[in-house]
Amino acid sequence: MASLTVTTPHQEFQPFIDAEVFTAIEVHAAQRITNSVFSTTSTTNAAFIDYLSVAIAVWAPVNGHVCIDLENVRQQVRDELGSAREDFDQKLQDELDWPSLAEWHQHLANNPLVFIPEPNNIDHVDHTKPLVLFGNMLYLTRQWADEGIVAIALRTRLTATPTSLPAQATTWVEAVFGKGSVNDQAQVVEEDSIDYQAQSVMKALTHNTTVLLGGPGTGKTYTIAGMLHAFYSEHAANNTAGNINPLRVAIAAPTAKAARQVTTSVGLSLALQHFPQTHADLIGSVTKTSSTIHRLLGWSPGNRGRFAHHAQNFLPYDIVIIDEVSMVSLPLMARLLEALAPTTKLVLVGDPQQLKSVEAGAVLPDIASLHGDGTYPITKLLINRRQADEKDPNKVNDIGQLATNISVADLSQKAADDVLQFIKKNTKEITFIALPDASADPSKSTQVLAQLDTHLQGYRDALKDAKLGNAQEALDALASVRVLCGHRKGPYGVSAWNNLVAKTIGVSTTRGAVGQPLLNTRNDLRTGLVNGDTGIVVSETSGRKVVFSTQAKRFEPSALEDIEVAFATTIHKSQGSEYNTVIVVVPPVDSPLLRRELLYTAVTRARKHLVIIASEDAITKAVMSTINRASGLAARVRGISP
Repeated sequence: MASLTVTTPHQEFQPFIDAEVFTAIEVHAAQRITNSVFSTTSTTNAAFIDYLSVAIAVWAPVNGHVCIDLENVRQQVRDELGSAREDFDQKLQDELDWPSLAEWHQHLANNPLVFIPEPNNIDHVDHTKPLVLFGNMLYLTRQWADEGIVAIALRTRLTATPTSLPAQATTWVEAVFGKGSVNDQAQVVEEDSIDYQAQSVMKALTHNTTVLLGGPGTGKTYTIAGMLHAFYSEHAANNTAGNINPLRVAIAAPTAKAARQVTTSVGLSLALQHFPQTHADLIGSVTKTSSTIHRLLGWSPGNRGRFAHHAQNFLPYDIVIIDEVSMVSLPLMARLLEALAPTTKLVLVGDPQQLKSVEAGAVLPDIASLHGDGTYPITKLLINRRQADEKDPNKVNDIGQLATNISVADLSQKAADDVLQFIKKNTKEITFIALPDASADPSKSTQVLAQLDTHLQGYRDALKDAKLGNAQEALDALASVRVLCGHRKGPYGVSAWNNLVAKTIGVSTTRGAVGQPLLNTRNDLRTGLVNGDTGIVVSETSGRKVVFSTQAKRFEPSALEDIEVAFATTIHKSQGSEYNTVIVVVPPVDSPLLRRELLYTAVTRARKHLVIIASEDAITKAVMSTINRASGLAARVRGISP
């Protein structure tokens, strides 16, 4: 039962409040908006379905959706709330009395609350109406407008007439990807023989906007480095005489941690022996100034989403590259696209199968759905190099194959069973520790603990070096292993597994104990640490200090405010990271958090060894369960009505 009871004259809201669908936010918004519209535009009184329509439209962006799918509203609400709350009450959800699709449409047609776009004018926004009905999708007008901004910009950019390929393009691209990496477009080639990295660079040279898709380890960041080499080579070729105006390039990502990762990964690419050094200094200087998208746009706390750069003050760049687009929300993408001059090149990079953005929208999956059309400059990288086979670099190891199997499996029982059987093979790279039954407590199971011990060696090595004061060695050992949990609390959660690992390897649970890994959870200008930075407590002659790989400075444990113990972290927080050994504690079969995206993200964090702790039923349910955020973005980019 919900702890909050909202006082309202519409008692029909109470079951929705009890089921924790609506809070004061949605109910009060529904009352104010509906009463205001009906008092000024209608001679009839509002019915409860009017209030419900506004409330559920407000609910959508609060819970990560751009809109509500009226045909599947019950399932959409149940899935979203279930994936966000560990104490989800399924029974109360099942008892809710939602209108049928026919009832929604009949009531909302010619309704003073609702604007219905014409099929031949789906970009229009009527700001006098608070709601928009697009097919079966119900929006707040603000979300409809933001989606329109993104759709119009992407439609315009992705369909713009490409420029001619520079005469030296093949030379620039082959310098990065090797001789023969550029195929003759007229030549018919086998799908697996195409060098998609090289192809994506060629598209970036000729198109105003390109999209680069790929799972972990497929070479997205190396391709970014290759693009930058080609961009700078083209700029130099076009400015051979006199003064050269510098090429203005910006690289950004949704989080500070992701921005740092771009800098690190591109830096590693530049350091490879075969990478051309012609423009390495310029590329390095650009990546070192990578930032968050908010900082790129000129964001400051307290300005309610307004940025220094917008449609009347464009960003001062010739090329903008955005990494980890899977974490970019629809409103942020709208603000970014508004701030780009029409001539500014845009490159969007990311993995559409990872966990979605925390805020409203699933922009990258929507864009990725356009790939099958074959008409847009979108490239998908297929070869997994992170989880490459040790004997044959052109093949993936079993972890990479498992990630592929999960990503391509349909939602059938057979597909889920096939994934389970692959995991149960217990190969050199994958260890499956099966829970005896769905109700077992993995943190107390003797079977689990007996098999788990050998996989914690990285933590033991980190503790040994931390005691000796070997800071870098301790950080390296710590970075080799991580326990990932879907839950934060309970026997499957981070809290229980932090205590379990600490006890097993002999680290005190007292905050600041030597050998204790600590995760910074907030961007902190005072310390220079960003959300996601991981450090370890080491013993030094001056006492215990926390060291981070991203900071030269040492910190007193008591001086760090926003930190938590990090033997185990949530799968959500692991996005963008990789470890040699990953131990995944899969949520129980009755957990609402158990979804394919969660399992895929966890599996793809491992490079060499993956340990999966789960019941067999939990694995099959995860593969068969997925969350699709309601959106009309792909349809609107195509310019069609659903």
